[in-house]
Amino acid sequence: MIPKEILPQHKNIDRDKVLLNKLYKLVNEEVKQLKPSRINYLKIKLFILPVIYLGLYGTLLFYTNHIWFFYLLYSLMGLMVVIIFSNLIHELCHGNIFKSPRHNSLAYYLFDLLGANSYIWQQRHLKLHHRYPNMNGWDADVEQKGPIAIFPHEGIKKFQRYQHRYVFVLYPLFFLNWLLVRDFRDYFSHNRVIRKAYEIPKVEYLKLFLFKSVYLLMILIVPWTITDFSIIQVLIGFLLLTFSGSILAMVILLTPHVNYDNEFPVMDDNGNISISWLRHQLITTNDISNTNWFIRNVMGNFNYHLAHHLFPRISSVYAPEVTQLVKTFLQENDLPYRSYPLGTSFKKHYQLIRGNAIRPD
Repeated sequence: MIPKEILPQHKNIDRDKVLLNKLYKLVNEEVKQLKPSRINYLKIKLFILPVIYLGLYGTLLFYTNHIWFFYLLYSLMGLMVVIIFSNLIHELCHGNIFKSPRHNSLAYYLFDLLGANSYIWQQRHLKLHHRYPNMNGWDADVEQKGPIAIFPHEGIKKFQRYQHRYVFVLYPLFFLNWLLVRDFRDYFSHNRVIRKAYEIPKVEYLKLFLFKSVYLLMILIVPWTITDFSIIQVLIGFLLLTFSGSILAMVILLTPHVNYDNEFPVMDDNGNISISWLRHQLITTNDISNTNWFIRNVMGNFNYHLAHHLFPRISSVYAPEVTQLVKTFLQENDLPYRSYPLGTSFKKHYQLIRGNAIRPD
């Protein structure tokens, strides 16, 4: 395990420390004025969203004989996985639903039952992504980019010159990669950043195989055994689940960080980052400005993303007011703040992908 002192270190800037402390106080005072009962909205979702997912699964097993309806149910289950992730799993990861850490941890196992590995994602997300967003080699969430050159300063391979043409063919495979490849690589590949930085407890290896096996049993073997559909038709349904989930996940996950106008900080040879932690969050993160039903009910904390990065222990139910306060504070202190409509942010993501493909060596 890498000693703490070898991890990248942000620059200590007195003015930024003072501003951050001032902002913390303003936000804490604002949240105290808001109703604590808002959290009950998330607790209701914690019941309703899994019930919807189980309802789709039960209908798939017992109430369909038509192949296209069978495929539709699988596809809807894929969408529900992402909605549960963005609305519940992400909040549970930060301990934002229950006051008891134990209750948050128990509910967090829902992520394992949906096919992912809760332990390794929590380590990636809390210990690396939130500390070092958009940093090549340290942002473990963005590290999962595969054959796509994300960072403007990284070297690119010859085939990546065409990534702006094939990138949207790869994105539908995101969820499949997460289920069957990504988690295993983080556990067993020694060059993964999470393995370089943190030691994984042995019991988590057992949980990895146990929950993955249970998920594949429930999503593949049980439908094949109970329904009249063939194993090939079940596999097609499973692929549709991963495709639909991947497309929705890409819309939600890519837009707050990975786009042309956000920056990608680097450290020097001594592991020093030339900016403060506050400035790092501001230049690597943008909000999504839409206020439609999709944004409010599907994206969770991902649309109010800057407030989430600055105050990860504040729930998304308070994010609208906190975001407005943060926006005003940053503007008054001449600090950067960016917010785009969802479509614009996704276009800026494509600009980044295309710009990295056609740039000079």
